Amino acid sequence: MNDGIDNYQQSQKLSDADKIAIRYCELMATNPDQIDEAFYEELKKYYSLAEIVELGSFIGLNIGYHTFYGTLDFYPMFSPDGRLIDQDESRKIYGSEVKSLKGRGV
Repeated sequence: MNDGIDNYQQSQKLSDADKIAIRYCELMATNPDQIDEAFYEELKKYYSLAEIVELGSFIGLNIGYHTFYGTLDFYPMFSPDGRLIDQDESRKIYGSEVKSLKGRGV
């Protein structure tokens, strides 16, 4: 992952299976209408039907959690160095602007 999530498609470290799984996450979060029969056929090259269902369920559940948490005044519980911190300290470290995939497009 040192290649950076924004550059995953060009990564020499990630497998094609990894790349399409990340693409699946990205599309689920930003443009689910692009997940069509052709995309599922591409996923089937790397994953079984059961694995695709599990992956899709996991992605959907996590998107739901993050959407919910985004509605709260909720900041990370840990500092970049791993210390447990309260919400006030977290706000000072991470700022008040929520970081998300919103508006990134695909």
